[in-house]
Amino acid sequence: MTSKFVKLSCRDCGNEQIIFERACTRISCNICGATLVKPAGGKAELVSAAVVESLE
Repeated sequence: MTSKFVKLSCRDCGNEQIIFERACTRISCNICGATLVKPAGGKAELVSAAVVESLE
């Protein structure tokens, strides 16, 4: 099992930020405050974000 970081783009404002793909807390956009992902017991569930790039 390998976990990695991913670069997300906020669907509301376009801001990009890097998160851990198995986030265990709700993560909000640093610019507009929209919820990007929420915890789902494994990989975080995308709410208002799109994956731009998967980082190794």
